[in-house]
Amino acid sequence: MKTLLLLLSLGFTACSYAVEIQQIPSPDNANALQIDKSGRRDVIQLRSGVKVSRLFYDDIDSLKPYIAKTYNVSVSKIGKIVLPTFRSAKWLSPTEVEITCNSAATIGENETKEFDFTALVSSSGNVEKVTITKKETAAPQKKEKTTVTKRKKQ
Repeated sequence: MKTLLLLLSLGFTACSYAVEIQQIPSPDNANALQIDKSGRRDVIQLRSGVKVSRLFYDDIDSLKPYIAKTYNVSVSKIGKIVLPTFRSAKWLSPTEVEITCNSAATIGENETKEFDFTALVSSSGNVEKVTITKKETAAPQKKEKTTVTKRKKQ
């Protein structure tokens, strides 16, 4: 009896870990953009029939020229690019999807810049056009130095 209850409870706990996949179908339902938000980073992939293309993963370095142009630095100064976080997507046609994401990149030695980018992706998985938008970072507030002076007793 105890083993039966143990097996049932193990079966229910395995079902409780659900995968959160958002699917955005194309207007003609031939293609779909799939976003998996279950892990530490979003997995963005384009499904076209049986072919599945993972976007902005192996080809993340293809964003470097666009980032360099936006921040007016050379491409060699762009370091590691953080895998993007999905923001939104919109199908412009049955074969083109516009994807907006947030990411960050290391520029120079220690400077990290956060940015949003909008990519126009074809149904074959090719990134056709990328637009980078700088994120405004709030400047840290200057702390005023206050000193407490003690008065001498007379």
